[in-house]
Amino acid sequence: MSFQKELFSPGKAGIKNKSTELDSESAALLRASIRPLFTNALDWGALSGILREKGYSLAFRDGRLCLIDQATGGRVCGLKFLGFELRELVRRMGRPMVIARGDNADGDLIISSPDPKLRES
Repeated sequence: MSFQKELFSPGKAGIKNKSTELDSESAALLRASIRPLFTNALDWGALSGILREKGYSLAFRDGRLCLIDQATGGRVCGLKFLGFELRELVRRMGRPMVIARGDNADGDLIISSPDPKLRES
């Protein structure tokens, strides 16, 4: 079995495992800088705002919550790479509001509640 084949083969849900494309130092730095943001966030809106300031966002890709590079729109890593379970974050911050995109269980987090006045129009 080739290392290249393993490195770039799709994951269980057909997602390339982008976290394996990082060298170990970059992976450690990413975890060290991003994990505290998740740990200290009080709600999804606050977490999304802080991530946006750092050039990232959260989105579902193939049904998995992922960290997204805002500049490229590419998947950086999943929650498990950062050491979190979605279940754990939902218990602490509630369910995230998500707007569905496409046919592959993709979606973007909605930062704030939709304005009911806008829906009446």
